[in-house]
Amino acid sequence: MVINRKKYRTPFLLLIFGIAFCIISGYFSIDATEDWFGRSGAVLSFVSVAIQFILSDMKKAEIENLFNANIGLKQKFKVAREKDPIHDFMSAASTITGLVGTIIWGYGDLFL
Repeated sequence: MVINRKKYRTPFLLLIFGIAFCIISGYFSIDATEDWFGRSGAVLSFVSVAIQFILSDMKKAEIENLFNANIGLKQKFKVAREKDPIHDFMSAASTITGLVGTIIWGYGDLFL
């Protein structure tokens, strides 16, 4: 099932924001006395969870629209089984950034 590509703008921008925030915080934490890098891990984890909620809501809405459509049951199952590569990529990227964000959140003060 292929979801409209424009719907992926928000999760993509959130992912870029979370990664950029972590990188910028790491850069400014190198010589600083505060530990902004460790705190940025919390932001990255939060962004990852938000992206997963957005993606699951998109998939749920698409399935609801599919089953309300006037097509045969066989066609509905065929469409539901189709993989969306952008959705799969965003889900995997969000999972990885969530794991990395949790590690940064817990051990970020030891890295810098």
